[in-house]
Amino acid sequence: MTTWQLVRDLLPEIAKHADEVERVRGLPDHLYDGLRAAGCLRMLAPVAHGGAGLGVPDTLRVIETLGTADGSVAWLVGQVALSQLIIGCAAEETVAAIFADGPDVYAAGSVAPKGRATEVEGGWRISGQWPFVTGCERADWVYLNCVLVRGRAVALTDGRPATRIMVLPASDVTVVDTWHTLGLRGTGSHDLAVSGGFCPDERAVTLVPGTAGADRAAMSIAQSSLIIAAAASGIAEAALRDVAELAAGGKRPALSATRLASSTAFQERLGEARMVAQAGRALLYDQAGQEWGAVAGPDAAMRRAQVRAAAAQATALAVRATDAAFELAGGTAVYDSSPLSRRLRDANTARQHFVASRHSYTAFGAHLVGEGGDGGPL
Repeated sequence: MTTWQLVRDLLPEIAKHADEVERVRGLPDHLYDGLRAAGCLRMLAPVAHGGAGLGVPDTLRVIETLGTADGSVAWLVGQVALSQLIIGCAAEETVAAIFADGPDVYAAGSVAPKGRATEVEGGWRISGQWPFVTGCERADWVYLNCVLVRGRAVALTDGRPATRIMVLPASDVTVVDTWHTLGLRGTGSHDLAVSGGFCPDERAVTLVPGTAGADRAAMSIAQSSLIIAAAASGIAEAALRDVAELAAGGKRPALSATRLASSTAFQERLGEARMVAQAGRALLYDQAGQEWGAVAGPDAAMRRAQVRAAAAQATALAVRATDAAFELAGGTAVYDSSPLSRRLRDANTARQHFVASRHSYTAFGAHLVGEGGDGGPL
């Protein structure tokens, strides 16, 4: 059976424990074990080290499917997949060491350059604090983007601070309990702090365009936006299902003699919301299915910008559909006992991620008029 088929069998169990995932702000052991057995922790691990070899569209399909049961679980699995893409861009000796015990490596990290890496003999001394590190409490390895310091000065590339992703064992970092949020509470996306950690040269992934591994890493970061859109798409699908079931079950709006399902106004708005979600999903998979070929080349930055812009739009459409489903459900949806309440919070929290912001449209538009430059990895 494929990973997607195995995941479908897990959906009732995931949905059953959605409240627990939210309460403990992470994956309970039994769900973690089920996801691992289904292959969710090896989807994008290097094939040479036992990875499943899934393409981006198939990976997104798994994440979206998980999102129909619980947005936090989908987000967690998606970020593990992203971490394996990024770590896979490190030097081969590093990749081999990290995956030496098998492909199911649970890793976490941040591409925001919130720390500094000071050059020392043989590598880099790391200090800083990084927010939004999904699943960090379970991680065995972490990747952290850092601004480079040589001597006493920030290193520059084309006039901008140079950065590099540093890969560290989780034992070298401290989890700072910060994840008290509107939604996606079950992702446990706490801060990570490092004070004086050491990363050898071979565990640093460069982001300078045109250098070894950098172009693959940059495209991997761009593809993270598709992962976020897939989770949002799954949440929207579940929200529309919830409100349709509510109406079909005989709900009557307050002070109305007409069943909700018989209301033409409700039918019109539900049909529109379904098409909004479908449009976002079509855009997501159209973008994911494009053949990118070589990740380098003169148009690589524009292709990355296009990925991010498409994902931002797909995410926005999924959130719009989720909001509509919540509104159509009326007062029933405001209670914590309603799954629609959690879906609304999760979808709108997903929308706040920087890759889903309108900056993605700006970056793409700049390329369309020849003002984009190399764009950097973000």
